[in-house]
Amino acid sequence: MNAIFFASKRAFHGVLRVTRRPLGSFGLTAARFDLMFALLRRDGERGGGSTRQSDLRRTLGVTASVVSRMLQSLEALGWVQRSRPVDDRRQREVTLTESGRGRIRTAYKTLVRATRRVVHEAICFGAHRNPNARFRHMMTLEEYLDAMRRYCGDIGSLYYAWGHPDD
Repeated sequence: MNAIFFASKRAFHGVLRVTRRPLGSFGLTAARFDLMFALLRRDGERGGGSTRQSDLRRTLGVTASVVSRMLQSLEALGWVQRSRPVDDRRQREVTLTESGRGRIRTAYKTLVRATRRVVHEAICFGAHRNPNARFRHMMTLEEYLDAMRRYCGDIGSLYYAWGHPDD
């Protein structure tokens, strides 16, 4: 093991621990939140419609079986619907239901400010109220995390806006 690997692993577990209760109040886990947020983003980009299950797998950077199991549970909760497209019967199309769309929107609005505050306070060393310092720290952290993800072969492409001018 390495000190940076250990710290990264502990930070990951810390994020899960801090978000578990707020996400749980919406009936979500971190993984369900990411999947439903990916669907919501695609929904917004296309003005509605569905997303192929295989595209979700690539966006999240997980295996097909993981996405399939997650979608089965979300379907049972009534938050997503799956169907087979006419043009390619091997694929599955996934759509947020009105209930699912409402749930992920409400959860996102509730959690986004709190999670940003936690990140800003954790990485800005007391300068979290200074927008220039906050931007520099966020940019540096994002660059380091992206470099680690790329080097380790991560293919997930889900992006959460954090206040970068390009967002």
